[in-house]
Amino acid sequence: MKAAAIDQRRHRVLVVDDTAVVRSFLRTALEFTASVDEAADAEGALATLNTRADAIDLVFVDHVLPGRSGLELLRIVKTNWPSIPVVIVTAFGSEELAVQALRAGASDYLRKPIDVRLLRQTVDRLILPRELRSSESRMGRAGGPQSVHPNIFRALVFMNNHFAENITLADVAREAGLSRFHFCRLFRQEAGVLFHEHLTRLRVQHAKTLLADRNRRISEVAYGVGFNDLSHFDRTFRKMVGRSPSEYRSSLQRVARSA
Repeated sequence: MKAAAIDQRRHRVLVVDDTAVVRSFLRTALEFTASVDEAADAEGALATLNTRADAIDLVFVDHVLPGRSGLELLRIVKTNWPSIPVVIVTAFGSEELAVQALRAGASDYLRKPIDVRLLRQTVDRLILPRELRSSESRMGRAGGPQSVHPNIFRALVFMNNHFAENITLADVAREAGLSRFHFCRLFRQEAGVLFHEHLTRLRVQHAKTLLADRNRRISEVAYGVGFNDLSHFDRTFRKMVGRSPSEYRSSLQRVARSA
């Protein structure tokens, strides 16, 4: 009973891939991080989500599936369960596919063969914000101390989950249950910065993480964190970090070589 209780608290990941070897690889790579459910096609994935979506923290979807494609499944998941992060996985990587996936609501995009370290980083980055939501719910029920106003806490969690999407101030204020005017004033008071400044910092911080993957094009990184214009991404990144995205990536490579 004790072991079962511990397992129930683990993260739960759904892997959708028609190749048994890939599913086995992902299950083994994540065995110390999450419990893994498997599906060989979109229909199997939807059957799992229809019965226990509340238990699924993250979905990995292969781009090429029998029947419905990975992008089709992605759109269905984001329509019916928008809070569940989805990562598209493919052996046929292209910038066009990456842009399609990210604009359809994917939280990330991984190429095969998958680097285990990058895989685990992706899981940690995408699942942890969902833990914040659970913590907020528990604190609210218990009436315990909370350093951030609960409405702004919900806004911060929503931004962490959706920073890569085209979210607006109105979207986040609605999620927080506040008027735009009240939200702006309270967000500045609680977070210490304006809404747009926090969103930009969030995107740039995640861009720095993605730039560590040398296989990603800089344009993929830009679109992957919510920028729709590469030149705007370059200017913003340079302003906040003090160097361009390509210069920052080069500095990481120099550090890695000297380590």
